[in-house]
Amino acid sequence: MNAVIVLCHFCEIHGPTAIFCTQTLRDTKIDDLCLTRSASKANAAQCPACNSLGLTNGLCSKDVDSGATFLSTQQSPFPEVEGSIKQAAIRSLSCEINCNKDGGFVFFGDTIGGHVLSHTFHMSDTEARGFYQLFSIVILMKDKYFLLNIKPFLSERLRKISSEIQNSAKSIHKEEESKMSFRQRRLSGSKLSQTPRSLVELTGDKNIYVILHAHFSWLLLSGSKFLTEHITFGNLPWLPPETNSHPPPERLTYNLNTLPLIQKYENLEKPEMFYSLRHINTIVGRREFPAVCYCALIGIKIIVRGDPVKTFPFMMCLKKLLPEAMHNLIRVDAQHQHSIDAEYKIISITDEIAVPMPNSSIYRIDFLDESIKTDQVCIKWPGSIPARWPDLLVKLMKAVEETRFTELVLNRRTKALVEEWKNKVICLSHAKNTNAQVKLKKVLGVQSQDQALINYWSIYLK
Repeated sequence: MNAVIVLCHFCEIHGPTAIFCTQTLRDTKIDDLCLTRSASKANAAQCPACNSLGLTNGLCSKDVDSGATFLSTQQSPFPEVEGSIKQAAIRSLSCEINCNKDGGFVFFGDTIGGHVLSHTFHMSDTEARGFYQLFSIVILMKDKYFLLNIKPFLSERLRKISSEIQNSAKSIHKEEESKMSFRQRRLSGSKLSQTPRSLVELTGDKNIYVILHAHFSWLLLSGSKFLTEHITFGNLPWLPPETNSHPPPERLTYNLNTLPLIQKYENLEKPEMFYSLRHINTIVGRREFPAVCYCALIGIKIIVRGDPVKTFPFMMCLKKLLPEAMHNLIRVDAQHQHSIDAEYKIISITDEIAVPMPNSSIYRIDFLDESIKTDQVCIKWPGSIPARWPDLLVKLMKAVEETRFTELVLNRRTKALVEEWKNKVICLSHAKNTNAQVKLKKVLGVQSQDQALINYWSIYLK
């Protein structure tokens, strides 16, 4: 997970301070990092409460399977990250605090400084003001939607980590109270220690930072598995998981023309380089291109009719407009009338099969014989797209028109945009009531013109 997990502390002398941070290293070698800091920061580091590992020390662990290295230091070795961490620490311990006494969660941030999930909690300290110290664990990352999607998982783990630390501090607190009542000492006017105590002293565990490093590293590793972007290799999404050279007929309808095309696509070394949205734009023309994409995005049935040699690449392009979980709504080379009446939203058929008359809920694309007609396709759809397009459609149009994008870059951009809106739909589906949905839509930037897409995708994305 491309994030930084930071333990922050409100020092009675130096104020909000980040004292321990863990992050993932992939392309950076540890030997190339500089952990030294300027002399101006040395004073704060000498404070026991603001010091964890020291300015030049760190903890490192590596996951063999993924090859990721997790590094924990007192301050981030990357200056650009350290500035964002400092701001997150100040906000999490001053203004962005949940009033829940058991420790609540607050989400804040922006695109420049990063987005933050903050968990603030108290720890017992007999020598501190109010007999407690204020700590927070913040998770800082750039991807707002990913952070919101995995918030339930992160919240559960952060609460367990904070509870573990709090229980250790409570044990030390009870032990100290049994020996001497610090409240009575204060009432009698006796002076207490003027130096804030460190986390090691509060918990009585000299290996507390090693334990936190293990917790934070596991959290970064596990969080990365919640969302992985990948290009489909091997079998097509609508084929069964394991097939031989000939797919079983009960799972896919095909004929002698279609099967070689499927096998050819499966054998491509880099299939993501082929069949971009520009192929659709070339076939239907610039005028009809937005309408085709709009129908695919909001669930208007698209029937592609013609020679499978022509319709198959076209179908491969259309499937890029939908998340992978919705690829089962696509039917390639259907050979029966009942397939048209089924719940498939994008269907390709041959010329021999009768199709219904076009209407506002059916978008027909007929591939023509080149020897008879000069045009490649004949489009029949009496409907029209609204004046205000969905945000996803607007961004897709800009990506297709970007001349600097190669086919590979355009496909990656298309997949990223579709994944972004898939995450938005999943977030909205988790909202418990209408008021929560309205607030979440403002956070996600969802507007009224996007509602048709959300209504369609939310049926299949859970």
